Amino acid sequence: MWTVVVLVVLALELLAGAVLWRQAVTLRERVAALDDQVGELEATAEGRAPALRAPVGNPMLSVEILNAHELASRESWVARRFGTLVPRIVGREVAARAAAQLVAGLTEQGVRAEVRIVEPRAR
Repeated sequence: MWTVVVLVVLALELLAGAVLWRQAVTLRERVAALDDQVGELEATAEGRAPALRAPVGNPMLSVEILNAHELASRESWVARRFGTLVPRIVGREVAARAAAQLVAGLTEQGVRAEVRIVEPRAR
């Protein structure tokens, strides 16, 4: 009789331990995500770009095009005339062309790289 009671209590303790362990893992993940958000908010408040994290072992470069309208104006009379009306479209087009040129240049140098365009967050 006592053996059954001890086994049931042991099983319940193991189950409770597993549930608590899973909750601890989930909470650690949430804390890490919140730490990342705090770092981004601090960086934004200080007026600098938030740090991007690259996969382990792979360095990552970040390029921000600061004069998209000027570049588009040099290439197209439409951008000169209407670029201020649709700045997001102009910015996306400039980024797409810059990404294509970057890929071409890196490929010429024998570099295998993934180039992605990341949309900025709304402020």
